[in-house]
Amino acid sequence: MGKGNKKGLFQWGLLIFLGFILGAASVLIFLNYRGLFAPPEAHYAPAAPATAPETAVPTAPVAPVPEPAPVAPPMPAHPKGRIAIVIDDMGPDLGKLRELFNAGGPITIAIMPNQRHSAETAREASKKGWDVILHLPMEPKDLADNDPGEDALLVAMSRDEIEAMLRKGLSSVPNAIGVNNHMGSKFTEDEEKMRLVLASLKKRGMFFLDSRTSPDSAGGRVARDLGMRSAERSVFLDNTRDVDYIKGQIRELAGIASRKGSAIGIGHPYPETIEALRQTLPALGPGIKVVRLSELVSEGGKGR
Repeated sequence: MGKGNKKGLFQWGLLIFLGFILGAASVLIFLNYRGLFAPPEAHYAPAAPATAPETAVPTAPVAPVPEPAPVAPPMPAHPKGRIAIVIDDMGPDLGKLRELFNAGGPITIAIMPNQRHSAETAREASKKGWDVILHLPMEPKDLADNDPGEDALLVAMSRDEIEAMLRKGLSSVPNAIGVNNHMGSKFTEDEEKMRLVLASLKKRGMFFLDSRTSPDSAGGRVARDLGMRSAERSVFLDNTRDVDYIKGQIRELAGIASRKGSAIGIGHPYPETIEALRQTLPALGPGIKVVRLSELVSEGGKGR
């Protein structure tokens, strides 16, 4: 082979070698380029299997974190006001007492003397822990139109007659701790007669609630003079026998208690009154507390 052919063969071989080098370099560059932009798999956690393998070591379940309980508003240390509810004319119908048991409470039961269920009503109310008082009939001004009954105290009675009638009434209402007047607009205005009655009650350790059927009643003044426990009615609840009206009177009673500290409401065992009490007493709120009447009477006649 001549020198010219050897030189040409050498040149072709060199070219092929350079081409091989360039091609390999191109492949490496290309692969490196792909690597630069590939997602860094080391930074991704492997996906968890849909279900744990049977041979997996069981782990204790993680209890859910309970939601915080709602914080109730703090109850006042003492209520803004206290109210006592007195229901008069009890005794003829024992069923009315059982209806009142479902109306809320405590409710003070004022029982007419010598009625069919006077004694049983007194015993059941006392057993429930409610106050029992004698609802003592007294003479009204319009005696011809409003008959207080044969057990009423009359202005014309003597001291002995008044004492005998009071004793008879109290004996028919066991567990009575106080007395309030039934009617009595005339009798309660008579200071001398009221002094006889209240002095007798004081000796027995009883209190007097003046129903205030007359704005000129001497009951409160005499009680203060005698230094005995007494109180006065703040609101009549059911002069109108309508549920909404009576509910309004109960709210008025609560308003008085909020301003003055305590208040006393008097009602009757009407169906409308019992329903109004049932709807209203549980909804008075924490600022008003229903209490027994005996909690609101005070020495020297200073009860509300």
